[in-house]
Amino acid sequence: MELFISSTSTGEGSIGTLLGVFALTVLASWAGVLFSLLLTVGLFLDSRHLRRADANWTPTPLYALAGVVHGVGTALLPAFAVSVPVIGYYLYRRRGRNATAG
Repeated sequence: MELFISSTSTGEGSIGTLLGVFALTVLASWAGVLFSLLLTVGLFLDSRHLRRADANWTPTPLYALAGVVHGVGTALLPAFAVSVPVIGYYLYRRRGRNATAG
């Protein structure tokens, strides 16, 4: 995005460069949204699986909301300050559960 803004403000970029940078910006945004959608579904299904299994930690399916907040982070960067620690905590606990189950 910074490259797009700087190239349009200086007027030095060709129309092809501007369109290419714009297309890459849009592609990166949609890739972030797709990742957050897959993350939301994955967190929900994994937490549901752990709740059904005989485990010492049964996470709530509300952890899937961290994936939704992560999707909001593609547009509002401060949302990552909430989603990344929550997802990190989930993965830390999940890793600990796998170490004790094996």
